[in-house]
Amino acid sequence: MKFRLLKIYFTFLLVVPAILLAQDRIKYFHTYNDFIKGVDVNPAKVIGTSFYRGKYVSNRVSVLDHINAGGNLTTKTMFYYNQSGNLIVMDTYNPDSTLISRTSYLPDDIQAQMVEKIQGIDWFPTQKDYFTVTHFDSLRKPVLYDVKASSGEDIGRLELRYNDKGDLNMEIWIRSRDNKVIELTEFTFDYINSVQHIVQYDSTGDEVSKVSVRIPITEADSTFGQ
Repeated sequence: MKFRLLKIYFTFLLVVPAILLAQDRIKYFHTYNDFIKGVDVNPAKVIGTSFYRGKYVSNRVSVLDHINAGGNLTTKTMFYYNQSGNLIVMDTYNPDSTLISRTSYLPDDIQAQMVEKIQGIDWFPTQKDYFTVTHFDSLRKPVLYDVKASSGEDIGRLELRYNDKGDLNMEIWIRSRDNKVIELTEFTFDYINSVQHIVQYDSTGDEVSKVSVRIPITEADSTFGQ
């Protein structure tokens, strides 16, 4: 009987902390730097000031809100993890839930192209080497990709520009250390004849390629107007 009671007691000691860790918790921070350091404060200490409010699940932050001094939400950041518990993506939204930026800690094609243009084609991206911050406009179109080293150092950026029809008309690859354009591509459109003209320039501004391609025709939605 005594052994059984001890077994129940130790089971209780193991299960209750696990349940508590799995519960949602809210933490408050004066600044983003405090959030990074894990220095949270009592909720009463942020009243009347701008602050960050983090929601934690199983000791990992899942949502981080920034609240201004008036008590209004300014941004919401969502955190996503892989099965190993490593952070892989952060999405930041404005108060009307429009995506502002996405930070990806996974290897991606933008990283590969950027570093290949700077360092050569022998480089292969890995999660620990670089991450990419993508910025979006109000129409959720990507307008800027920032490629950074794991240390936070800026490596390069890709700027995207669109015409008044919303079609991409310029790509600019820029090296961060000297703010030098390393490649620029212009896209122009002959909509009447369904032709796209693509001209590419190198870092000296010399034209390196020019091609014209047919614009793919998108089939009309059969449900349109029904």
